[in-house]
Amino acid sequence: MPAKMKLSNIDVLKLLTVSNGGSLLTGFSERVYHKKEIISTPYSDGDRIFVVKSGRLRVYLSCEDREFTLALLEAGDIFSTHVKTYAEAMDDSVIMTADTKVFQQKLIQQPDISITVIKVLGILLKNSINIIEGLAFKDVRQRFYDFLTNAIEDRGNNTDDGIVLRLQLSTEDIALLIGTSRQTVSTLVNELIKCQAIKKIDRQTLLIIKPEVLTQVSPEIP
Repeated sequence: MPAKMKLSNIDVLKLLTVSNGGSLLTGFSERVYHKKEIISTPYSDGDRIFVVKSGRLRVYLSCEDREFTLALLEAGDIFSTHVKTYAEAMDDSVIMTADTKVFQQKLIQQPDISITVIKVLGILLKNSINIIEGLAFKDVRQRFYDFLTNAIEDRGNNTDDGIVLRLQLSTEDIALLIGTSRQTVSTLVNELIKCQAIKKIDRQTLLIIKPEVLTQVSPEIP
């Protein structure tokens, strides 16, 4: 299963800002990252917590010349460098960051919030395991169909003509999310257009006409 468009419906940023004991973001520093800028790597010094204030991040593994996306993070999402991954800004982004140990001490005083934060980090772990399983056991077409199905659930808008899906992702972005090439993504999109299952509204928006086609998987593209 590819990375979900939205990791969680829980806005951790808001939760930490309006906590009963005062803002848990006190002591966090704010940093601006530009599109494609690396925020952290497996070799970054220290163990830190990041909360996305604005923009989007991609969390991924890298091995030789291949990258495997584990999660997309949007405003309100949280992650930790304790998990040895790369994190990259997909757009110009603002990130709140603090030392993990300092943050943990604050959470001890507010167990209700601590449970919620742990739940969100658990969702990130579960999502990562699903992605690894998809890469190991599903072909690229199934991963692409799963990506579209998840995207429809996350942000599809039903209309009389079909489901309008504003992906806000380039072909290259989608390729990184499902572990394939831009050319393969283009081929899969064109196949769906040819069988009149989808239409392109613009470069980053699709009209899903026959969502049931996404459950019908044929042999893998060479």
